[in-house]
Amino acid sequence: MAVPYLHAVGVQEMSATSSIWKVVISLIFVIAFIPACLWLMKRFQFAQMKLGQSDIKIVNVQSLGAKEKLMLVEVEGERLLIGVTAHSISHLRSFPSKAESFASMMEEVDRENSTDNKSNGDIL
Repeated sequence: MAVPYLHAVGVQEMSATSSIWKVVISLIFVIAFIPACLWLMKRFQFAQMKLGQSDIKIVNVQSLGAKEKLMLVEVEGERLLIGVTAHSISHLRSFPSKAESFASMMEEVDRENSTDNKSNGDIL
């Protein structure tokens, strides 16, 4: 009777070892599967960004503080200067598309403001 009992103990040990290996292999598969899924998600997002080219382009961003910034955005050939804070987005000025440089536009605005100030000074 001792032989069948020893045989049964050996089968149980092999069964326990086999189930431990199954758990280890499953764990390795899950650990390898997570990065593979993340890599695939990044690939598909990049492909979608290439295919679905947006009509909105951020031309330039200037940080003004921790949560405040100026953004020059181009939408359908028109450039918009917007102010962005943590709580709001404000339209500051519109510019025609790449016809003129930003510096020349600002000089034009300064000229307009100086002529407005001169005309207001004449009235007073």
